[in-house]
Amino acid sequence: MIEAGGHASSAEGIFLDAAAPSLQPHSIRHRLAEVAGGGIDVALTTAASIEDCRTAAKVVSAWLELERARRYAFRIVRSMSDIVAAKATRELAVVLHFQGADPIEDQLDLLNLFHAGGMRVMQLTYNSRNRLGDGCFESTDAGLSKFGRKALARMEELGIVVDLAHAGVRTALEAAEAAHGPMIISHANARALCDTPRNVTDEVIRTVAAADGVIGLCAPPFFVTRDRPATLDMLIDHAAHIADLVGTRHLGLGFDFADEDEEDYVYYGYDERYIPKPPWIWPAGISGYADTRNVAPALRARGFEEQDIRGILGENFLRVFGHVWGG
Repeated sequence: MIEAGGHASSAEGIFLDAAAPSLQPHSIRHRLAEVAGGGIDVALTTAASIEDCRTAAKVVSAWLELERARRYAFRIVRSMSDIVAAKATRELAVVLHFQGADPIEDQLDLLNLFHAGGMRVMQLTYNSRNRLGDGCFESTDAGLSKFGRKALARMEELGIVVDLAHAGVRTALEAAEAAHGPMIISHANARALCDTPRNVTDEVIRTVAAADGVIGLCAPPFFVTRDRPATLDMLIDHAAHIADLVGTRHLGLGFDFADEDEEDYVYYGYDERYIPKPPWIWPAGISGYADTRNVAPALRARGFEEQDIRGILGENFLRVFGHVWGG
């Protein structure tokens, strides 16, 4: 088995990245070492987003086959006990994450199938409108659909974490109102500091926090600042803003490191008003997994307490996951 290695020590708790789209079955040989080398213990891999059921199933199947073959030091997370076990055996805990609900098409029962295959976190939307509701780039901001409400209820019944990243403001607020437990925003920053629809408003932040949810700060430079080169210190500004607004209990990390080209840019329907065409210049000090160990010292330098830092690095997300998944 190829070792993951490089994990944070037990004294540092669990280091969790709630958005790891570059970690894929076809690239696991080098990505596993890269992610783990940054000290990451738990990573949410993007198994699907705007793809149909068949395409998403192929990716999930590829992850399951890699798990069965046991060639690489990772395990797919189905419960909190898998994270504990992965930490003990120095394996990377991989959470199958859908960045959008397109793979369930118009069939609610497909949630059952993907949950059985290991999917444990799902966004309601990607950037555009889908069957569940409006994404963040839709000018209509029409909110959660009737089917979206049914899907949300089924997700809660199954134990799938509801992720409001990429959702329109109204979609996010209506989902939070309809939900019965905590929800997350896996990767977004504060819109008050960087005005882009992919970031979240103070109202959404307060609403997610009121249900004991968590917002994961992300590193793409155009979500950190709009008017000058981005830095890690600017990302910490977003942490300070959210902490002042709702407390550190509701902060996490979803780095969203992605190697995307112009073909990907067209495929995902990015809006040039908010996301420039690649290549992207990542923030100084947090330009990739080689820099993720810089986050804790940067938080410490800004006055965050050690207990708060442990929460931000992973324990806050794990609190939500434990509530939704159980042991």
